[in-house]
Amino acid sequence: MPTKSFAQFLLIGASCAVLAACSGSSVNSPGEENQVPPPPTGGGGGGGAQTLNLIPSAGCPSGTTSSTEAVSFSGGSADVTACRLTGNLTSDVTVPANATVFLSGAVFVGSDAGATGGNNGPTLTLEPGATVMGQSGGDYIVVTRGSSIDAQGTATNPVVMTSVQDIVEQRLGTPREFFSGIRGEWGGLVLNGRAPINACIDGTAAGGTADCQKSGEGSSGLFGGGDPSDSSGTLSYVQVKYAGFRVNNTDELNGIAFQGTGSGTTAEFIQVHNNTDDGIEMFGGTTNLRNVVLTGIGDDSLDYTDGWTGNVQFALVVHAPDDSDQGFEFDNNGDDNDALPRSNPTISNFTLIGQRASSASDAGMLLREGTAGTLANGIVVDFNETCLDIDQAATFDQAAAGNLSLQSTLFDCPTNFGDEAGDPAANTPSAFFAKDPNNVATANTLADTYFPGPAELAVTPVDPTTLGSFFTAADYIGAFSPSESASSSWAAGWTFGLFADPDCPTNTTATGELINGQEVCRLTGTLLDDTTLTGGFAYELVGAVFVGRDAGADPASPTANAREVNLTIEPGATLFGSSGGDYLVVTRGSSLNSNGTANRPVVMTSRADLEGTQPNPLTARGEWGGLVINGRAPINACIDGTATGGSVNCEKSGEGSSGLFGGATADDDSGSLSYTRVQYAGFRVNNTDELNGIAFQGVGSGTDVNFIQVHNNSDDGVEFFGGTVNAKHIVLTGNADDSMDYTDGWTGKVQYVIVQHAVDDADQAFEFDNNGDANDALPRSNPTISNFTLIGQRASSSSDYGMLLREGTAGRLMNGIVVDFNDACLDIDQSATFNQAAAGNLGLESTFFDCPTNFEDESGDPAATQPSALFAAGANNATGTTSLEGFSFITDMSANNASGVVPAPAGPEAGVTAIDPSTVDAFFDSVTYIGAVENAADTWYQGWTLQQQ
Repeated sequence: MPTKSFAQFLLIGASCAVLAACSGSSVNSPGEENQVPPPPTGGGGGGGAQTLNLIPSAGCPSGTTSSTEAVSFSGGSADVTACRLTGNLTSDVTVPANATVFLSGAVFVGSDAGATGGNNGPTLTLEPGATVMGQSGGDYIVVTRGSSIDAQGTATNPVVMTSVQDIVEQRLGTPREFFSGIRGEWGGLVLNGRAPINACIDGTAAGGTADCQKSGEGSSGLFGGGDPSDSSGTLSYVQVKYAGFRVNNTDELNGIAFQGTGSGTTAEFIQVHNNTDDGIEMFGGTTNLRNVVLTGIGDDSLDYTDGWTGNVQFALVVHAPDDSDQGFEFDNNGDDNDALPRSNPTISNFTLIGQRASSASDAGMLLREGTAGTLANGIVVDFNETCLDIDQAATFDQAAAGNLSLQSTLFDCPTNFGDEAGDPAANTPSAFFAKDPNNVATANTLADTYFPGPAELAVTPVDPTTLGSFFTAADYIGAFSPSESASSSWAAGWTFGLFADPDCPTNTTATGELINGQEVCRLTGTLLDDTTLTGGFAYELVGAVFVGRDAGADPASPTANAREVNLTIEPGATLFGSSGGDYLVVTRGSSLNSNGTANRPVVMTSRADLEGTQPNPLTARGEWGGLVINGRAPINACIDGTATGGSVNCEKSGEGSSGLFGGATADDDSGSLSYTRVQYAGFRVNNTDELNGIAFQGVGSGTDVNFIQVHNNSDDGVEFFGGTVNAKHIVLTGNADDSMDYTDGWTGKVQYVIVQHAVDDADQAFEFDNNGDANDALPRSNPTISNFTLIGQRASSSSDYGMLLREGTAGRLMNGIVVDFNDACLDIDQSATFNQAAAGNLGLESTFFDCPTNFEDESGDPAATQPSALFAAGANNATGTTSLEGFSFITDMSANNASGVVPAPAGPEAGVTAIDPSTVDAFFDSVTYIGAVENAADTWYQGWTLQQQ
């Protein structure tokens, strides 16, 4: 049948026999047909109805309309007013952060653009905390071919797709328990793509081609094609709850159906909970999944069919006691077991947990209908029927040919293997399992339900990176590492019901307040004992919060009243202040270990930011204090005028009444900062005393700093007051004074710095000093900095110099890109600074400039070391017109030559010969490029950072 003919035919209706069956679904647990009653009409609920208004303060977003619906729920009835999405979205629609909208019927994002059409369809954007709610099984979302969804929540504020009843019970009734038995209250999410499939409604079509298309479940339209890299958008930190709808005996809506979606689709940090049919089903295609949680699913938790060839890493399945089938149900093609392209995924690091005593919890893994695939590093426990079953001759054939394998997996079920009469002896489930010596059948020792214990840790894992470039290193089996916990795992904070709600940690005070669903715990005064701030909470700083009592300059002779305290901040924790007087100070001898992850950074911010009450987030600054770290490393600014710089007697009083810092311990350790953001901070105490985003005050080289961002600080982003601390991967955006500043004799090293100025308020990108009162004070500031990208605002009088070198500093700056600063790319001040340049102690190498004025040469500057001469004397320095493009932290770059932070492949920056900084010092990574970003594939600065919208 020609494509146009069958495309019209499939639109007749959901009940037509031509609609595709869920070829991977089980018939054991089909659910109740039409189980969700329609909502009441009219005012609803009678005189006793409650009211719930979910309209955002800014009104309904474009593309939605306001409506009120009567909703019955366990606590009674309610009249719910919210914005509504309905029909076919023909243009982009954005649901703002923390807003809630109704679905009305099947909402199609775009119209099907066909197997070979363009990607010009609309995008449905769901910002962090956005909630989409359906009222019945007929309410669902379909993303058509050529259109996309952009649902990007965060580790603390996921996007939620759920039922109206769930939302009403959360707001007006009793929130549901984890295993509530409630399912099928709305439809679900369907994504259609153009990637290859092997089930073609045109019997003459070849699998994997543009002619091989299929009709999706629930009248969701056609999917499939010949583009394996097709993109249907992004799902990240998303919950899909209480969905699934049985259209007829063979056609049910999954929680999320990936129908012919391609590898360009991003799907990570996804939970599907209590779905009537499968949790996630992959209908062919090439999409990869990462960090998936499937809980309480009524049919199969993860199902695939139709030739899926993607990858999965880190998957957790937890069955409910009342209704579940398989943990994994994996097929090729039910009508043609050897159809091509054959289902052949690679899956690593999975934990499947059944219900040992429930007849509803069937097989952990059911492999059938000709599938191939590689399964590695798994834990499969407590399935009532069996851990593993294999069906159909074509599947056994794949096992015999080595195309289907199971490696490094632990089984613990009442019956581990579903061996049956007629199974080939060499590939019965038990024989298949025994092929790999690292497969183990033994009693599990899972700790806290999900985390590996001694038995699991004894299994020799496969290195996932040997399975393909998609995979990351993991030297353990199962979904979680032995170092993770309920509060620190990749699943903490954004999932529903998986972990018991913890209490506010010791040394904090529960306030009873909730912000964006997070409980607020309070920190005040001085922490006198070691404290761990677990992820998933919002921690309020009230006043200046000190970590420990100052232990003095000499670690061998702490002061009498010293109290050395360790403050640990776990991934996903949020700290906030309400005013400039709220800030965090780490005293000498104490430590801060703020260790976020790329997916769950630690965030330090303001109450206004969390509550969404900033008058303008683009210009919001100074809404709380900031972070101060005091150490015992050498400085050159001593409050005792008789003290020698760099000695234990040379101490200084920190900004914001933050106490003393300095000493003689170059390798002093104040802890670690990794994947940590400080935003909207800074406070002016007086005309000369302001709080920076992060102040490193006499901090030593024993302190680890890697992956930090300071955004929209009212004073400097990061300032080093002496010390020896080193750092890598620094992002400084929208800061109002200097983005990176140092003084007082700092001698550390830094690699990879991105600075982007905002148009409204900024001074220097780099402002580098030795000592303002004594330009030649020792130890002299003398850092080494490599791989920096500094981007100003070309047309803004607020954006001053790219680099201002002054007050006697020395230093080596290399592999830099400096562009678009309104005053100049480089200025040098004070004779002591010129003297350092003349002596060869201050220089620039392998650096590219593009500013309206590149050099601030002034009358009186020594001719041999004025900015232009210093630049010309350095090896491989160049000027030109920048090619920077791509990702940008600041959206308003219209007046600039630079539009992003990525140098174009053939741009002038690529022509600058880089210095290998690893030949200068072992601290540095070996690189062959200038700037902080190598190319478009280098994305270290994305995901964990805040981008100005």
